[in-house]
Amino acid sequence: MKTKTTNKEIKSNFYKVLSIGYCDAQYLLQYKRPFAYTCGTYGWNADFYEIGNVCISTGYRPIGEKVNYILLQELEKQARNICLDYELNRETKENQVDELLNKLINSVK
Repeated sequence: MKTKTTNKEIKSNFYKVLSIGYCDAQYLLQYKRPFAYTCGTYGWNADFYEIGNVCISTGYRPIGEKVNYILLQELEKQARNICLDYELNRETKENQVDELLNKLINSVK
């Protein structure tokens, strides 16, 4: 279950916060669960995913450092192909998508 939080709390609790637009990483984050969300005057802003000591912020108004969009799209395409490969079991898919997600995180560090 997600808990409501603030941008200030997220920034103070994580080494790095990465910003990804709404639905730009839906396959990369397929097997992850958000731990928190923010909302404001206009409604929901973003969900937050914890991966190691890095937080990924994704939504209409995400916070943090922007990731390379071309790399993100390339990794998202690869993750989509993995998720839609019905010959692989769930554990294999999850491990392969995690590797792609780690590539994305390491590209920003």
